[in-house]
Amino acid sequence: MIDVIHNPAAGPKVVNRIDRVRACLSARGLPFRIRETAAPGDAVVMAREAALGGADTVVAVGGDGTMNEVADGLAGSATRLAFVPHGTGNVFAREFSLPASVEGCLELLSSGKTISIRMAKANDRRFVLLASAGFDAEVVEQMNSRQKNLLGISAYVLCGARHLLRSQPTLWLELPPRERIEAQAVIVARGKMYGGNVTIAPGGDIAGETFQVIALLRKGRWSIAKFALDALRGKHVVSRHVLIQETPSLFVRCAIPSACQVDGEYLGPLPVRFSVTDALLRVVVPADFPAPEPPAQALT
Repeated sequence: MIDVIHNPAAGPKVVNRIDRVRACLSARGLPFRIRETAAPGDAVVMAREAALGGADTVVAVGGDGTMNEVADGLAGSATRLAFVPHGTGNVFAREFSLPASVEGCLELLSSGKTISIRMAKANDRRFVLLASAGFDAEVVEQMNSRQKNLLGISAYVLCGARHLLRSQPTLWLELPPRERIEAQAVIVARGKMYGGNVTIAPGGDIAGETFQVIALLRKGRWSIAKFALDALRGKHVVSRHVLIQETPSLFVRCAIPSACQVDGEYLGPLPVRFSVTDALLRVVVPADFPAPEPPAQALT
């Protein structure tokens, strides 16, 4: 049995995608059911129910936020996650080199392969791709589905430009064993990609046991703007004002209220502790996707 979970808030065109998913699975003679979320957290519960019910695969249709909830529900189970992207950033699709079409993504159910990756965690919330604290997360906090559906990635640019006019809080990062760093903003990347097809962490390994910390060390709103422009051009990796470090954990705090986001969805206020967990997620990817090393049995 295949469970299809989709988020109607991902935009009006998602209905067309669901119709194509239904037609494609029917043509293949595969048993399936389609479930629609109504509120945040629904996809976690639906995915967990599917796994407990012995579903072979859950197909998530929506943006990275929908993917995150489905992945959280499937973590640690034998049920596979297949993804049909329909959102703003679609970092997951780029990270795993998924086909652009609905039909291509569903073709992977038979022509692709299944790999296992570790999920990361921000406090008690698991995530797959990336998280951030400070400026980037505060912009995500201000966004809503209507803005993203109407403007796409431009909504983040416009919201970010407005947010630059506000005072920017300073973050304090604690890295193992006891390194403490003052920063303006921080991104935690499991893989290489960021929204808008930006390679934020060239050394990222989605199948590894660590993540990449990308921290902007220079303070001020114009430093944030320059960092964004440098990231678009891939030049942030050579900036003396940017720290890129591999680590299995990170603690972030702030003296005044600031925010954290995971996989493009607002998580809550700081402080937050990031770590890589031992919860494995089985993901359907193209056959030519680089095969990861088998994950170790446990992480402390």
